[in-house]
Parts: sequence; C-alpha cells; structure tokens
Amino acid sequence: MKKILIAALALASSLAFAGTATFEGSKVNGLEGAKDAMSTNFAISESINKNLSVHTQLTSQQTNSTNAISTRLEVGGTYSLPVYGPVTGYTKVGLGQKYSTAGQFTYYSIEPGLSVPVTSSLTAKVGYRYRTAAENPNVNKDTTDTVRIGVSYAINKQHAVGVRYDRMIGDSRNDSVNIFVTRSF
Repeated sequence: MKKILIAALALASSLAFAGTATFEGSKVNGLEGAKDAMSTNFAISESINKNLSVHTQLTSQQTNSTNAISTRLEVGGTYSLPVYGPVTGYTKVGLGQKYSTAGQFTYYSIEPGLSVPVTSSLTAKVGYRYRTAAENPNVNKDTTDTVRIGVSYAINKQHAVGVRYDRMIGDSRNDSVNIFVTRSF
C-alpha cells in the first residue's frame, strides 16, 4: 500500500509538467460469470515532438460484489503518424505494475489504432490493445485482447470530453463504457 501511495503522489506532483491530464470513470460489465466493477483512471501525458508523446497513469478498479481492489501503475509512449488524408495511425505501448489482494506483477501492453477527425471538434478513434503479464502469464492470468471504439469532443483548446466502449476478452471477459475529461495545459 505504501508503494501505491508514493506512486500516486509522484504522479500528482508530475502534473505540473504535463501537457494533458485525463480523468476517466468506467462501468465494467462482467461477461460469462465475471464480476461487475467500477474503475477510475488518471493519466498525464506530454508531447516530445509532433509524433511522440509519453504518459504515466494510475488505474484503480473495485469489484462490485466483493469490493476487491486492483491498482495499475503504468508508463509508456504513443507514436502517431498520418496514414491517409486526415486519418492518423498510432501505436501506444505501456509497461506497468498491477497490485491486488492476490499479489503483484509486471505487465506490458501494445495498442495500434486509428484516429479520424469527423469535424474540427469531434474525433473518432478505434484501436486494439493486447495486454499480458510480463512474468508468468499462465500464473498471473492477465492476458487480454481489447477492442476500443470512442469519440471525443473538444469544447475548446484546453478542454475535451469523450466516451469510449471497450470489449475485453481473454483471462478477463467484460465490456465497459468509459467517460473521460481531458485538460490541456
């Protein structure tokens, strides 16, 4: 618990250097016997150049029926490149640590996807994320494939809101509706 608190404080203090901060809340619906849950995510990111950004995030999820909590701390980067006209392709990679009552382990993820501006304020995004435990994936049971579809609306140059639908299959099976707010600095 002490490690989580220290990491959360480090994450919050690095906000002063962030280009954007995003807060996300999710309603997770368990499929095929999996438990429903609520999840929150706080992420900060900074652009290195026009194609590359780095991020750090803290995610916490609580299962509705058992109140079991799992927490993820992650760092990573996203590389974006124009694909065709206004369509941009991206690849997001992450490396993190998952903490739960069952223990802790390191994981990694990779997410390729496309971002399409629908209007000057509305952007649609579709992606696919593969995530797995870096240590003993057969023991830690954290391998998932997630399809993501979402939209975000830029209220102005500093504020955006959005919604995303995720369908996760693998060691965890669920779908979720995620609502987020982003503030650019």
